[in-house]
Amino acid sequence: MANPLKFHRKNTCTIILDMCDYNWSNGDTIYFTVKTGPDSDATDSDALIKTNWVYGTDVTANEDGSLELILTPTETNIDYGTYFYDLKLVEASTGTEETLTTGNIEIMDVATLRV
Repeated sequence: MANPLKFHRKNTCTIILDMCDYNWSNGDTIYFTVKTGPDSDATDSDALIKTNWVYGTDVTANEDGSLELILTPTETNIDYGTYFYDLKLVEASTGTEETLTTGNIEIMDVATLRV
């Protein structure tokens, strides 16, 4: 499912991940990758943003079961433009990999970059 995202460059940004009827387990890992476009590079070496969160360590569920995945200003400090992203879940108990969502991500212009 394609879900567009928009972030301002060099800002803290939060992605709300809501997975109905999924029971999170400690060690489940959510990967977030941004590239110029989809490719076949299994190492993601050309990724502009490459981060992950581990459930129970980096992130826990909110009262409604959603997760707040936070990107730092350093992570969003990439050139303005439109790119491709995905969020992928790797279940700790089974190793099952599932791409949760994909889409375009727009890094928007800002004026203040000096902080």
